[in-house]
Amino acid sequence: MMIVPLLWREAARFPAALAGSVALLVLVFLGHVAQAVALAWSMTAVLHGQARDVFLALALILGIALLRLVLSLAQVSAAARLGGQVRQAVRRRAMRAALVPERLHDTTARDGSMRASLGDGVDGIDAYVSKYVPAIVQLLLTCPIVVIALVVLSPWAGVCVAAGVVFALVGPMAWKRMMARRGLDHWDGYEALSADLLESLRGMATLRTLGDVSGTRERLDHRSEALRRATERVMRGSLGETAVTDAAVQGGAVAAAAVAIAHAVTGQAPAFEVYLILLLSSEAFRPIRDLSRHWHAGFLGLTAIPGLERIGAFTEQRDAAAVHTASGPDGGSGGGPGGGPGVGPAVGPGVGPAVGPAVGPAVGPAVGPAVGPAVGPAVGPAVGPAVGPAVGPGVGPAAGDPSADTLTVTGLSFRYPDAPADVVHDLDLTARRGSLTAIVGASGAGKSTLFDLLLGFLTPRAGSIDLDGRPLRTCDIAVVSQRPVLFAGTIRDNLTVTGATADADLVAACRDAGILDEIRGFPRGFDTEVTEAGTSLSGGQRQRLALARALLARRPVLLVDEPTSALDADRSADVVQTLHRVARDRIVIMISHRSETLTEVAHVLSLDSGHLHRSAP
Repeated sequence: MMIVPLLWREAARFPAALAGSVALLVLVFLGHVAQAVALAWSMTAVLHGQARDVFLALALILGIALLRLVLSLAQVSAAARLGGQVRQAVRRRAMRAALVPERLHDTTARDGSMRASLGDGVDGIDAYVSKYVPAIVQLLLTCPIVVIALVVLSPWAGVCVAAGVVFALVGPMAWKRMMARRGLDHWDGYEALSADLLESLRGMATLRTLGDVSGTRERLDHRSEALRRATERVMRGSLGETAVTDAAVQGGAVAAAAVAIAHAVTGQAPAFEVYLILLLSSEAFRPIRDLSRHWHAGFLGLTAIPGLERIGAFTEQRDAAAVHTASGPDGGSGGGPGGGPGVGPAVGPGVGPAVGPAVGPAVGPAVGPAVGPAVGPAVGPAVGPAVGPAVGPGVGPAAGDPSADTLTVTGLSFRYPDAPADVVHDLDLTARRGSLTAIVGASGAGKSTLFDLLLGFLTPRAGSIDLDGRPLRTCDIAVVSQRPVLFAGTIRDNLTVTGATADADLVAACRDAGILDEIRGFPRGFDTEVTEAGTSLSGGQRQRLALARALLARRPVLLVDEPTSALDADRSADVVQTLHRVARDRIVIMISHRSETLTEVAHVLSLDSGHLHRSAP
């Protein structure tokens, strides 16, 4: 018997569902006991040639069997309801904890590991909570009753059964530490294989180009072999544990049967009591057999607990509905790869964090390619409730004030943990509506860090970020990342995630983004299908479609990360002209490595050594 206080607390969060499941399980067991009594009565009647009692007993057995069937169906439904509530609560907290800015810079987090924890790990917890926990309560309530009844019928039979029950529960404890260690090794191997496989699928084209297919295959084979060995070690330990339990169950039942036979031979007890001792001895061990079966069903979830704890699935989160400001963390949204800005804040209510590639396939197939069909059903039901609250009110299309004039950054400083110096130091910046502001700088100069600070993904060590004299909020910002995330579906689906559904709004945004003519050139227009990650579109089309989506969010501040990185000179010039048009009615800040594309930009700043300097375009 394995008691995990963490999961018992999760089950106790839903007392009504837990009590209902346990009560029905106890009633089902009492049905088995009642049927055993009726069966003993029928066999006694047969022995004594009492035909009337035989038929009455058989009718009673049939009635009890039908009632037990109804109760069993109700108990299965109640257990599923309890497991579903716990699963949803754990997954919601895990999603909220995973979709926070700090995760963007967590070098130990891997998307495949998170997918395994949020999917199979949480499902394993469901099995433990919905089946194993009620089975333990049932055992504690019913086994003593049956043992007491046996003691009344025959003290020796009661002692034999009691000894068998105690040994069946205590004996496997010798395997507890070993099973826990082997279980953790098994889960670590499972997570590692999941992470490596997902990473390999994502980078398949690159691996083929680099000629590392055979090396990748060998690494996956090594992971698979390690998981196989870990699984076999767990199975060997489990078989030993099961052998001890079965030996105790069978030994107790056989000893009680021997006592019953002795009573029958010596005539110390009537036939009814002898039959009843035999049948109740078997029923006394039914809860233990059920417990052993449910233990194996929930074992995978137990091994996943450390991984879920690392994510924060069992920790009550602070109110994630607060909006993140520069002066302190209060629940930001998703971001781009490698800590760069993503498209989270721009996409509207309930979707924001999910679209950040840094979250990856832990959220489901919609977030990135090569996740696999098994991920969606596992995590899908929790995505909605988990993601929506994490973004909080005021993140929808109308959340920002579209008439803001000035974004002011004053004395901003930030240093990564364990870093020797500030990445951004005492930085000042003023960006105004009506003009495009460009920030240039060498790779590693801190441009993406500055964007993360503006987005609220990072908390500055000092300084402030204000919009028209008030702290900048996440809901004030729309973002177009360097690698924008598009979803499988139509162009219309990708645009309407912001909440805008009117065709006139879509047309206006696409016209401003410079992609309307190309969309109209497609045979199905806005209903043209887009593949996962937008691979059916060119790099420039993805950039401009993401820009149109950001415009539909109607935020007063637009951040654009390397919009020309994947474009030729002509397309780059078109994008810059588009940003000039967009900047007429909002504050637009762009990052660029290519200074040659900024010849028409009047406000160009160079980021160097943590400071911004005026730069000639």
